[in-house]
Order: sequence, then structure tokens, then C-alpha cells
Amino acid sequence: MTNTLTHDKHLDVTRARIIECAGEVFAEAGFHKATVREICSRAHANVAAVNYHFGDKLGLYTEVLKTAACHGRAVGDQAQIVDSPEQALRHFVHGMLRKMHEADRPSWYARVMSHELAQPTAALDVVVEQMVRPNSRILCAIVGSLLDRPPDDEETRLSAASVIAQVVHHVHAKPIISKLWPELKTTPQTIEKIANHITDFSLAALQSLRRDHAHVKSPARRTK
Repeated sequence: MTNTLTHDKHLDVTRARIIECAGEVFAEAGFHKATVREICSRAHANVAAVNYHFGDKLGLYTEVLKTAACHGRAVGDQAQIVDSPEQALRHFVHGMLRKMHEADRPSWYARVMSHELAQPTAALDVVVEQMVRPNSRILCAIVGSLLDRPPDDEETRLSAASVIAQVVHHVHAKPIISKLWPELKTTPQTIEKIANHITDFSLAALQSLRRDHAHVKSPARRTK
């Protein structure tokens, strides 16, 4: 029994090491130019280990993307626990920004996602369905409540996209922001300020859209 546990732990360590090294290589070269041989060389593993754990290069790349995207899953789940949609949106935005700026967050997370968005592969479908869509549904439900519209309403989905775009901007555009606004330092306090601004800005816009929608509907009610 002890030998079996030791063997399983060794496999888990090897698998994690391969994912970490693969993330670095894919972030540097992209999926098409990266080689399994280079990944295994950095991970001090043989090529057979990739086939054993992931099936092939695409399988490994898919796991790398899922690792990079998984930071938001728990955030969405936790946002559903709070009392009001306003609090839920604040919790969602704060959680996403904190996760994306964690001190121990590997730098390759954002870079490998940038490569994938620039040159999408078959792995993106898996990542969207398993990692992104669940959070998108939660955010649309929150925004829909704030707008008094269904989660799949066009205005709801456009508004949810605008909210998440602000969050993602502060991650993927960080090199540009640092040049345009060098005095804006990435500290826990700054992240909280940015999250509060995004939330307050979004809530004000959503409240305005809800009032406009109610105003458009009200004359029809009076004529009946």
C-alpha cells in the first residue's frame, strides 16, 4: 500500500512539473512552435511521460490552458453566496482581480492565454466550456438581476461583457498601463481601489440602463 501511494505521489509531482514547464514553453513559443522535447527537457521527464499523463501535445496544452484559466472558477461560485446582486457583482470583480494579481501567480498564465487568443486552437473549446462558461453564466445572472432582465437577454450579455472587459484590461494591458500611468503600482491596496472603481462604475451604468428600460416600458403600461 505504501509503495502504491509513493508511486501515485511521484506521478502527481511529475504531472505538475510537466504542466509548469509546458506553461513556460507555450508562453514563449506558442502552441505550434513549442516542442514536447523542449518541455520534457525542462521538466526532467521523458517524452513518454507526456503521452502517459496527457495523451499528446494538444492534451498537454489543453491542461496548461485550463490551469491558467481555473483561477476564476471559485470566484464565481463564491459570488452567488452573498445577499444582493450589488454585493455579488462587487465580490465577483474583487475576486477576479485579486486572483489575477496574486503574488505567486506564474507570469506565464497571462502570456499563454494571450498566445491562444491570438491564434486559437482546438483546446479553446474545452477551456471555454469547462472553465469560462460557468463563470459567464454566473456573471450574466448577477447582471440580469441588476437590469431586471433575463440572463440570456442581449443587453444583459453586452453589459456582462463590458464588466469583465474592464477586469481583463488591467491584466492583459498591464505593460501598456505601466507606460501610460507609471505611478500606478500593483499593490493589494491599488487592486482594491481598481476593483471598487470597476464595480461602482458598472453599477452606475447598469442602474442607468435599468431606469431607461423602465422609462421606455412605462408609456405602454399607461395606454393599456
